[in-house]
Amino acid sequence: MSVEITMTDRQTVEDFETAVAALEEVTEVRRVYGVPDYIVRVDVADGNEYERFQTQKMTKLPGVHRIISHPMMKLIKSRY
Repeated sequence: MSVEITMTDRQTVEDFETAVAALEEVTEVRRVYGVPDYIVRVDVADGNEYERFQTQKMTKLPGVHRIISHPMMKLIKSRY
């Protein structure tokens, strides 16, 4: 998923990063240049669990403005 935050002051950034890293479902967080602000990988059982995770946890994190989901259709190549 892609995440954009509303504020880019140091405190909001630190609060968001601490909170998102603490979520059990989150397996990877990358802060990126430009838009979006973060790429977040999560591990959940199915679509229902993803919806629960996004609506009950991600949307409540400090500074979250927009979340865009990127459900995978097919893995073509991965080095990891």
